[in-house]
Amino acid sequence: MVIPLNLIPINSDGFHLLMHASINGLKANVLIDTGASKTIMDLSRASKYFRNPDIRCVNKFFTGMGTGKIRTYVTRLSKLSLGGYELEKLDIILIDMKPINDSYAVYDLPRIDMVLGGDMLVRMKAVIDFPNRILRIDP
Repeated sequence: MVIPLNLIPINSDGFHLLMHASINGLKANVLIDTGASKTIMDLSRASKYFRNPDIRCVNKFFTGMGTGKIRTYVTRLSKLSLGGYELEKLDIILIDMKPINDSYAVYDLPRIDMVLGGDMLVRMKAVIDFPNRILRIDP
């Protein structure tokens, strides 16, 4: 399976990979981050994608984005569709992604709803093809 990617220039010497997805049937912008160990969603956007979400606070903190510790939450995602590839009933980590979205706003880039991390990339057996700007998934 092949999913198109958008290579987004950041400053004059960096890039981010962005893809379109569907979270519980609604369109979403997903940032691919091979350095992120876990897939995360923006806590402030949960109400858009979930009806009456069961959000539980986790007794762990998330680190890696900016400085300090970020409180984490978890909820169950019914369906994530990436191109024609679907994942169902996933426990997803929710954090405040304001720092990411604030930095994207500086560059007039779209808001990020989810960061697809290494956990899902490994699960999907994903291969990123930068020259062709595609994500290959081995179902």
